[in-house]
Amino acid sequence: MATKSADKGATTKPAFDFSDEMIQKAADLIAKQGYITRKDIPEMKDLDWAYGLGEAVDQHFVDETAGRYIYHENFDYAGGDIAAIIFDMDQVKTREDALELLGKVLGDKIIDGNLDEIEKNITN
Repeated sequence: MATKSADKGATTKPAFDFSDEMIQKAADLIAKQGYITRKDIPEMKDLDWAYGLGEAVDQHFVDETAGRYIYHENFDYAGGDIAAIIFDMDQVKTREDALELLGKVLGDKIIDGNLDEIEKNITN
């Protein structure tokens, strides 16, 4: 009998163990200012770690029935910096707003062009 092998192209995100205090700190900051970046939580320099934190914070708000739509995004900036932002879409309304906000907070220059053009150029 033949068996299926795992998809060789599949990748998995590493698992991280976030303390209740870390999740609460992130949730409190998001409730207060609408977002978090590596300026708030330096560990977010690790993009995989930031992704995991975004998932944990989203689950925190789901468990609390807080009704927040938490979104995680990585953005590229001029000079090659790639940075993460976790934000509440009720406070930071669009991905474009998140791109601009993160660039301002980190002091990074946004690559010329709108977000759709930038993504097209990166993926093609």
